[in-house]
Formats: sequence, C-alpha cells, structure tokens
Amino acid sequence: MNRDPGPLRARDLMTSPVLTTPPDAPRPAVAALLVSHGIASAPVVDAGGRLLGLVDELHLVGADDAAPAAELMTRSVPVAAPDTPLDAIVDRLLAAGTRALPVVVEDVPVGIVSRRDILRRVARGELVPVPRTSSETVAGARSGPVVVGVDGSEGSVRALRWAAAAARQQGVELVALTVAGVPDLYGSEAELERDAARQLAATLRRALPRDDATAITEEVRLGRPLPVLVDASARASLLVVSSRQVEGLGGPRRGSLTARLVGYARCPVVVVPEHVHVPVASTVGPSGVPVP
Repeated sequence: MNRDPGPLRARDLMTSPVLTTPPDAPRPAVAALLVSHGIASAPVVDAGGRLLGLVDELHLVGADDAAPAAELMTRSVPVAAPDTPLDAIVDRLLAAGTRALPVVVEDVPVGIVSRRDILRRVARGELVPVPRTSSETVAGARSGPVVVGVDGSEGSVRALRWAAAAARQQGVELVALTVAGVPDLYGSEAELERDAARQLAATLRRALPRDDATAITEEVRLGRPLPVLVDASARASLLVVSSRQVEGLGGPRRGSLTARLVGYARCPVVVVPEHVHVPVASTVGPSGVPVP
C-alpha cells in the first residue's frame, strides 16, 4: 500500500520519456510503434514536439494503410500537468473515453499516463482511497461487514475467498454483492434480479465449500456498478473486488471501474490481482494476506 500521505500525481504514475509519432506517419508505421513497444496509444507531435493529438489502436483497425497519423488521431485530447492529482487524471480519462492521458509542459509531452499505469498500482495494492466522509462515519464503518463485489468471473471467485477469510478473521458478516444492471426494453427488473441472483449463488458455490462457516448475506441491487459499490462501501469495514471487475453483469471488462472504486470508495479497498492464488477455506495471516 502507498503509505505516503500526499496524493499521487501525474509525475508519480507517468511513463517517461514518451513515445510519439509524427503527423505524416502512415498507419503501418504507427501500428508497428504500438505493437513493438506493447502500448495502446501514442501522442502525435509536430516538428517542434508540440502535441497535436492522440492515436490509439482503435483508430488503426479498419483504416486505410495510406492514412497518416494526422487523419487517424483524436485532436481534442485531455492532458495533465506533472502535478495533476490522480483523481483528476481518472476523471479526465473516463470523461474522454481515451486509453491514455499525455502529460505536457508548454504543450510538449513529457510523459503519458495510461489506464494500465493506474491499474498496475491498483493490482499491487498501492492505491488507497482518501475517505470522502467525516471521520465519525469512517470510524463507525470499521465494525461493518466485509463487502465483496461479485460479477461471476474467475476473479470474483478469488475475491470471494479472500473476503471470506478476512470476514472470519474480523468476526464480521460477509456481504456478497452483485449488481444486476438497469432495466431496458429487453428485460424487466424482476428478470434482471433473478438472473443476477442465480449467477451470484453459482459463484458462491464455486468459491466456497458447502461447510464454510462464514456468515454470508447475498445481495442483489439494480443500478450501475460504480454508484452501487460506492454506496455499499459507506457501511463496510472493507470493500473487496477483483482487478478486472466487470462493468455490469455480463458486460465488457473495464479496468476503469476498479480504478474509480479506489478513488471514490468510503472505506479501505482490497484489489485481488489475477495472478494471486487464494485457496479454498483459507485464513488471513498476521500481515492481512490470506494463507492456506
């Protein structure tokens, strides 16, 4: 965890120096740049190094090979200064729907912060949210339940096992929470809730043995994952999610949800990375990490 009391800023997260491309670079050259360096986007700069736009892999799919970067790029690109705080970076990434945010000084990119850069810190457990409620509310939440977000994925199976071990150690209730989404023309509230409850029950059966002694409450809520989980965090002692939390039941995987939860949750957040093996019926050791 990040024990520095000061907020993380762009300079702490950015990749620098940043790989850029000229505006006349053809599509194959831009694609080769992204693939060879394992990146999803790159700033397009003029001869003086000033930012013109941002080109990413989505712009390259289906485009003409003769199309230069200047035609493929997004021109209206949000940027950050080296001292821009993390929460502002996340807000700008989400508002723009881009994969990365150039960090500029006098219009010249000096670094770049991608969603992956933020998620890498999340997966390491290095990002701890700043409470956005009163100290009395935070203190009162310490005796609350452990809430775990469940989306039916293998990641949520690991998160459930971790959360169950933490709840047993703290002697508190475990709330397994799934978000059913928002009704539309193709599904009623009752149908969404029924399908979500079935998936939640199936995930619990996969994650925990039948004789598990953890006190578990299964909870299904309608709505969008972010506000529902943030609301649940207000009464929780701990919020547990996987590092690839799904943005809604059956929806696409978006790392942005996990990053936003870290920034907005009202209690400590534990992100269980994909590479961590959490055994069935584990216990939590003195360091707070589940062990067999």
